[in-house]
Amino acid sequence: MRPVLPGHEAASVRMSTTRAARASVNCDLSPMGRGLIITADDYGYSPGYDEGIVEAAAAGAVDSVSVMVTRGRLDTEPLLQTGVETGLHLELPLELTELETAGSRDREAALRALSEQLEAFESALGGPPAYLDGHRHCHAQAGLAAAVAREARRHRLPVRSIDAAHRRILRGEGVATPDRLVGRYSEEPEGALPVELQAVVDGDGELDPGVTEWMVHPGYPDRDSGSGYDRAREEDLDLLLSLCLLPALRGARLNHGAAFG
Repeated sequence: MRPVLPGHEAASVRMSTTRAARASVNCDLSPMGRGLIITADDYGYSPGYDEGIVEAAAAGAVDSVSVMVTRGRLDTEPLLQTGVETGLHLELPLELTELETAGSRDREAALRALSEQLEAFESALGGPPAYLDGHRHCHAQAGLAAAVAREARRHRLPVRSIDAAHRRILRGEGVATPDRLVGRYSEEPEGALPVELQAVVDGDGELDPGVTEWMVHPGYPDRDSGSGYDRAREEDLDLLLSLCLLPALRGARLNHGAAFG
């Protein structure tokens, strides 16, 4: 764990001393056609989570931040000050996401929610999102994925693909998406760094061809958040801050706008 300075001094020191690293991150796919987008999920979920995400963004440790707009509290100013790319982290009601396959009425409800959240995002952040993904991958739900993809295409939004089948749906609808998604879904021990990136970090390998998206959840623990992914958020933050200057990753990093135009 990194040393902690009193109060908010630690965060301010890290932010002020590492802004140069953010400015030097690549914004073009590397000549070998290998790129990495590090995306922090869940901004707007909890004040502690937001604090960690802002710290990571200000340090240049993430390339994009997915924002939730339905939680009733959203302080966008600290995030906007970092200059990081932002996207919409779509949320849908449990009655839609717990279905085995969504029906026509469910699709209508999901598209209404997407439209409302796109509007709320633009109102809160002063512009449209750069990309779309979903909380607990709700945007990829069976019966909803193609409809969400068509709406994303209408707004010219790249979309996170969660697996090969979802990737085929998105590309079949003409939607840009990364070539693979890595990152952990639970607080399993030693799981913060994906196995797909271990050799790159160790200097013994390179990224797979194409665009890899690394989904992360930096933050500070908040027992009152209700999230099942809580304690591990500080582990994610520590790891990201330790890797943000690593040349093996820095040279391949980009955001959705740079990857997909």
